[in-house]
Amino acid sequence: MVVTLAVLAAVRIFVPLAELAHADLPGLPAYRHDGLTGDATGFYAASRQFISAWGRLPRIGLALLALFVLAFGAWFVREWLRRPERRVWLVPLGALVVGLVVAADVAEQDPSGAAVFGWPLVWALPLLPARAIGHLDENVAFALGLPLQLAFNVVTLVAIFFAGLYATGRRSVGLVAAAVWAFWPFLSGAIAGHSAWQNGSWAIDAGLHMYTEPLSTALCATALALLLSPRLTELRLALAGTALSFATLVKLSNGITAGLGLALLAWRFRGEWRRVLPFAAGALSFAPLVLVYWPLSYPKLFDDPQSWPQKPFALSYLTRSWSDSLVFDPHTLAIVLPLAALGCFAVRRPWPLALLAVWTLVNPIFYSFYANTPQHPRFLYASLPSFFVLWAAGAVAVVRALAAARASPRTSSA
Repeated sequence: MVVTLAVLAAVRIFVPLAELAHADLPGLPAYRHDGLTGDATGFYAASRQFISAWGRLPRIGLALLALFVLAFGAWFVREWLRRPERRVWLVPLGALVVGLVVAADVAEQDPSGAAVFGWPLVWALPLLPARAIGHLDENVAFALGLPLQLAFNVVTLVAIFFAGLYATGRRSVGLVAAAVWAFWPFLSGAIAGHSAWQNGSWAIDAGLHMYTEPLSTALCATALALLLSPRLTELRLALAGTALSFATLVKLSNGITAGLGLALLAWRFRGEWRRVLPFAAGALSFAPLVLVYWPLSYPKLFDDPQSWPQKPFALSYLTRSWSDSLVFDPHTLAIVLPLAALGCFAVRRPWPLALLAVWTLVNPIFYSFYANTPQHPRFLYASLPSFFVLWAAGAVAVVRALAAARASPRTSSA
């Protein structure tokens, strides 16, 4: 199992690196890196803002903040090691404190053009040493950001495997789902045609465009795997909630997934509402940072028609969101939906089925009514892990049914 996952992870990593090296693999678009483009320029600017804004804080305030971080860090480590029973609350508390410390920096930032801050925050961490020695530009930022993007895709692959395993109890389902994710860069073009390569859709998925999607998908997939785990401990609930909270900082629509996850947990633990509190605490942990960054995000884009449509949401967008989609058009859906539908019957148990259904449907439903969805299939990428689990469950069910049908005549004749 470990070897198989390692091979699949190597495939996921090899494909974008080969294209970056101009290998022009068959079945993939020819990729030529030409600096940062599109939203990546705003994310890069936000990362630089995060690095430089610390210098705008009053020196005494910065020193006191540093002392607080050191003291809290020492206390956190001590409590984590000495009192394991408190870890369930240390996770959301630690995330909350990190968010509040970062919020002090955000309060000193200027608008950068980035609508969200989660990915720029993570990207800024490896950029900080390069900035300190004075060798930070877009090429350096790309070189330092690419390993992170590839790592996010590997995290997603592992999370998909465990989600499939936990949802069905079958390793085969987890491995098939992980394999689909590993080969999705090839499958998307084979199923949807060359339109799947337009508007940077393929490069964003592969991790070559420095966009938010790989991190967003990894966080949502990790939270899904945690919630599907057979031993749903309070610590796993806290970790899942915290992952979705940071995912909301990465992409605001992930907040809907967090809210629906909380509702599902309330349904599962009805009559035991305290069981839900660790998830709720985790889901709120980065809320202050999301709120502090909000004035720098979408409100700064509302007057720019190239970044924000004048009429962003409308019921009339429903049809063209799918008929004109670069990837998920009716042709693609006709190929991929039947197996996923069979997978719903194969999962059977209410809790896994409910989680997979919510994780799969939340983004397609929400973005069906958004103006820019047809040209940006990346909006739906966070739903792919759960969808691939359903797809794999359906495929494994079909194979097992065919194997049983072939074995039946032999048994009868014997």
